Amino acid sequence: MIIRSEIRENHIVLSVLEDILMDNSRDFYYEFEESVKTESPEIISFFLGKVKFIDSSGIGIIIKVRNQIREKNGIVNIFGLNKSLNSVFRLSGLDKIVNLYTNEEFLTKYPVFQDFVDQNSK
Repeated sequence: MIIRSEIRENHIVLSVLEDILMDNSRDFYYEFEESVKTESPEIISFFLGKVKFIDSSGIGIIIKVRNQIREKNGIVNIFGLNKSLNSVFRLSGLDKIVNLYTNEEFLTKYPVFQDFVDQNSK
């Protein structure tokens, strides 16, 4: 299992539990699809606090997810990035197509997920 999810109203938070690499990027995408299959969330947020590295295949999956959600007028958020991944996301321009938040910024905007973030940050 690569993803742990929590749904509240029209918002799903997906906690990614390991690095996203070519070896597991298909599994990552499959688990994403399974997580949202029965729901039609308007907002999808990825918590990447446990992720230390994402290769180009993982970034490609995030872009693919963003495009799918955007077709439905949805929003994609990413939060909990370490300093290195935050730099990669900004240098690659991902900050222009998804919302990047620190944990604090995310919880200010979506306080209903406080307990989920607390549990998954350990």
